[in-house]
Amino acid sequence: MRNLDNPAEIIAFTVLGEPTPEGSTRAYYIKALDRTVTTHQNKKGLQAWRSRVATEAQRALEGRDWKCDSGSAYSVEVDFVLSRPPSVPEHRRKRPTVKPDIDKLVRAVNDALTGILFTDDCQVISMTMSKDYSDERRAGAYIVVSRFPNTSERPKRARKKAMENAEDLPVEDPRD
Repeated sequence: MRNLDNPAEIIAFTVLGEPTPEGSTRAYYIKALDRTVTTHQNKKGLQAWRSRVATEAQRALEGRDWKCDSGSAYSVEVDFVLSRPPSVPEHRRKRPTVKPDIDKLVRAVNDALTGILFTDDCQVISMTMSKDYSDERRAGAYIVVSRFPNTSERPKRARKKAMENAEDLPVEDPRD
């Protein structure tokens, strides 16, 4: 397990509104046109959700010196709070075990944060996510992003010194 105890920076913010998942992408080959056409599901609602996530992240950065670079590693924690459909009473389904898929919700958030909190979502090394219904909190995404330095000090010439010290020691001849 990675040591994620000492982040260099932490930022937390909330995005209110019903979370929207990343849509599925499908490609179709149209023989008459001799080309492939790609379609995206849920494009309209997704763009609005991504804009809200990006806007709230930028607001959280105001007055802060957040380091967004390609040399850092990031941890993302997201708690999605969904509105309980009126047709589903609490005694019938306590947890949201139906769509939207949690991985598609997270993909939409990571894509929205790319270029704002981290340069590429491939830098995310740890994800903690949950989705739930709640009567106490409003629907939305409750996000915490932690930045970790991804480099360490270059080791000083310890190996070279060890070699120099080894030269001073007597060497046994294996032929004896």
